[in-house]
Amino acid sequence: MTIGEKLREARKTHGLSQLQFAEKICVSRQAVTKWESDGGIPDIENLKAISSLLDLSIDYLINDEESLYSNILKAPVSLDSYPKTKWNALTEDYVVLEQYADAQSIYELSRERKMTRKEKIVDFVVLPGLNYTQDHWRNPSKYYLVYQNADLFLVNITGDFLISKKLVHQIDGASFEIGDNVFTKTRRKLK
Repeated sequence: MTIGEKLREARKTHGLSQLQFAEKICVSRQAVTKWESDGGIPDIENLKAISSLLDLSIDYLINDEESLYSNILKAPVSLDSYPKTKWNALTEDYVVLEQYADAQSIYELSRERKMTRKEKIVDFVVLPGLNYTQDHWRNPSKYYLVYQNADLFLVNITGDFLISKKLVHQIDGASFEIGDNVFTKTRRKLK
């Protein structure tokens, strides 16, 4: 969803015409038309005014990836409070199983950052696997795909938080992309 589409949708949700919206943030109606048709982007001062008026975050307005999720839950987690793991189970497994006890299925995901063409060449020719290793050192958190009722959640467990994002679109296949990340279902199915 583009910034123009987000602006138009939010303006209509608040029951404002383009003229009313323009008057409230002190710009011309033509500026609003230009923004909503993706002919331009509001400057930072206008983004602040829009954010305040429409009760939206600036991140939501300018970030294309945000629209992939319908809501986000962030809950604190203490991994030390969970039992020691057995066999190939992980402490994070217990966290996600507790949070989504009534889920139909839970898959562990592997995550890779999408590489640029140059990074792929360097990774293949010079130092195979270097980018993959660096990426996992920077972001060692665990990811899960949870199917609960008719909803689908991308769950990320960091050292201190469980971050659950309800996905807007269904996932087909074993691999999918969200933003700069490629997620792949592993063979580990928790449920």
